[in-house]
Amino acid sequence: MIYFFTKDDKNTPSSRSRAFLIAEQLNTRGIKSKVCYPSLSLVSRTKWPQKLKFIAAYIKILFEIQKGDIIFLQRAVYNKYFFVLIVLYKLFFNRKMIFDFDDAIYLHSFLKTKTLVKLSNIVIVGSHSLKNWAKQYNKNVHIIPTCVIFNNYEKYSCFKREPNKEIKLGWVGNGPAHYENLKILKPVFEKLITNNINFEFILVGALCSKKIYSLFNIIGLNVRFIDNLDWQNSSATPKIIQTFDIGLMPLVSTNWSEGKCCFKAIEYMACGVPVIISAVGENNYLIQDEVNGFLANSTEQWYNKLKLLILKKNLRDKLGKQGQKTVKEKYSYESNISNIQIIIENLCKS
Repeated sequence: MIYFFTKDDKNTPSSRSRAFLIAEQLNTRGIKSKVCYPSLSLVSRTKWPQKLKFIAAYIKILFEIQKGDIIFLQRAVYNKYFFVLIVLYKLFFNRKMIFDFDDAIYLHSFLKTKTLVKLSNIVIVGSHSLKNWAKQYNKNVHIIPTCVIFNNYEKYSCFKREPNKEIKLGWVGNGPAHYENLKILKPVFEKLITNNINFEFILVGALCSKKIYSLFNIIGLNVRFIDNLDWQNSSATPKIIQTFDIGLMPLVSTNWSEGKCCFKAIEYMACGVPVIISAVGENNYLIQDEVNGFLANSTEQWYNKLKLLILKKNLRDKLGKQGQKTVKEKYSYESNISNIQIIIENLCKS
């Protein structure tokens, strides 16, 4: 049995993609898997004495785990009580353990991240930058990208809809959390508008943020804000991405950004939508510039490449098809679940 302990519930992208969906896929392959309740974030948000009940629930689950079972920790640095419990449990019972993380969480939780990396039998990360960091403390580190179930996205391919009357540029995510990244787009849009290049911008995940609404209060900009989606609905995100002509992923170059796993771009590409993304961190491994998408480093590059894609449908189609092929072959559950299964089976044998 694989026991998954998660940062958050299924509404949170990292927990959904790197725990819940993996558990579902493993169960279909005959590897019994269970996502444990409560999530770490829920425990942290809960007040006493209810918090004590959740901690007791963790203890009960830990004592259910047998010698041949595996503990799978997904970003498990977000509750100090669980952290102490799992460290003591590992030291006393020495159960097999996998630690998975997909962001540079060591920047804000260095000691906890380092400790879990050192204690785990296997570490799974989502990017090359994270792998380089983790290998300082554990030699058994594997990269598994944050994946999509390709068939769920391919059926909403942009090639399967009618052409838009006006080119639609799209972005999906937590708008307020990406405010600094989204600021990259403002001067690009202003320059496109000044040069009479028409488009509509769709921002999904504005979350009613006044800052986000204000950021794109640009004269002449045709913008549509979608405050939220039903993130648990597997069709909700690909359905809206299908309406895009071009997917955008601006990213400021920081230590945090270097560790990110380019999931936004992967989702766009899975729907056949051509992408322009910042040449930061893992994005450079996902995109081969001008082959399966565009990389951009400056306002000028963003402007020139966006203008080119807006004006040239054939180029959009070419990059979109190549991007979709990349995701199918390297960034889908269909192509990666076997790798996860092998990692788990090898750990069981060790």
